Amino acid sequence: MNCVATSASVFVVLIALTNCAATEDPRSLADSEVTSHLVYIQSSLDGGQKAANLWWYGWGAAYGALTVEQFVAHSQADTEKERQDTLVGYVTSSSGVIGQLVAPVEAGRLAARLRAMPGDTAEQRQAKLAAAESFLRRSAAQEALGRSWKMHVMTGAVNLGIGLFLWLRYDRPARDGLTVFAIGQLVSEVQIFTQPMKAVRDLREYEQGSDLRHASSVGADHPTWYVSATHRGFVVGCRL
Repeated sequence: MNCVATSASVFVVLIALTNCAATEDPRSLADSEVTSHLVYIQSSLDGGQKAANLWWYGWGAAYGALTVEQFVAHSQADTEKERQDTLVGYVTSSSGVIGQLVAPVEAGRLAARLRAMPGDTAEQRQAKLAAAESFLRRSAAQEALGRSWKMHVMTGAVNLGIGLFLWLRYDRPARDGLTVFAIGQLVSEVQIFTQPMKAVRDLREYEQGSDLRHASSVGADHPTWYVSATHRGFVVGCRL
């Protein structure tokens, strides 16, 4: 896939999410329509919950485990080169943990919040629909940002800085810094492109007025692959 075209298309999605036309006022909808809209959005958030949680917690756990492993390896390193490599690995994996905490994917949490809201009366259902639409847009905006050019630039800057630190601070060969940058960026790109995008697709379908009775069949997620790196090699896996 052409990365420039992908980044451009995601940028368009971000603009659309920011400036999208307002959906029909829930107060102007019949109660049966409000109910069908609620069913669609609840099903959308529920359907994306597993993939979103697996992606967010999975990458967070992988980075966390690697951070601990690098810290232990650094404390037990026998040579200066090993201490340098494990320190760089510790900083890299720590930045991954921080990234997950700063930019969470909230589809699962928003699904639970929506389900807990009261909807016994027509007025409650109207208020719940307004919140549901806000939740769906919020989830879609988070996903779109996670795939945007900003994330490629941000991760590239972090990985480049770490590579330069190893090269210049420790007077290591330039290829060592380049290797650190390449491995870090590879992992970052895999993380970016495996992030679920179900909410983006569902929001587009919702705003286009698709058949809301078939919410459960919209935007089925696919298995996602991940790659993690340690100072000893790579770990490759698949999440269903």
